[in-house]
Amino acid sequence: MSRRTGRPTGLREESGASLVELLIGIAISTFVVATLGAAVYQFFAISGAGNARMAVLRDLQNAGLWLGRDAQEASSFSAGGGLVYGTFNWSDLSVQFRYSYDPATTSLIREHLVGSVTQSTAAVARNIASQSDVTFSPSGSLVTVLITSTSGGVSASDTILLAMRVP
Repeated sequence: MSRRTGRPTGLREESGASLVELLIGIAISTFVVATLGAAVYQFFAISGAGNARMAVLRDLQNAGLWLGRDAQEASSFSAGGGLVYGTFNWSDLSVQFRYSYDPATTSLIREHLVGSVTQSTAAVARNIASQSDVTFSPSGSLVTVLITSTSGGVSASDTILLAMRVP
């Protein structure tokens, strides 16, 4: 026996971890990393879906604002053909607002025309998957617009009822 430690001199002190301790450490580390990985994945997946939902709702709101403004000032609506949905005509017939579909940008386009010359062009809804996702249905001084916007697997639709100025 050693006088200093009180232990038998034939035994030496071991340092380090046993195989069982290493396996337990690896199991705990794996659980923590897997949990954090799942949390990070859910954060980004939910953020992406939220951003897509915001884009879709922004499109519907923006289209509603532009259509509402143009319909309030219009005295009539002329149905279009091909990629053109139709045109809101003001009482001064030289002023028109034409709505059409642009397949290259999948957008609902608004054109301001004066004397049949385009003054400005704006995309009022950018996530319109196909031309059939927007329909204009005029009935007297009312125009009903059905619009569907799709982004990142998220889709939303709106029905906009527009009342034109009575001539």
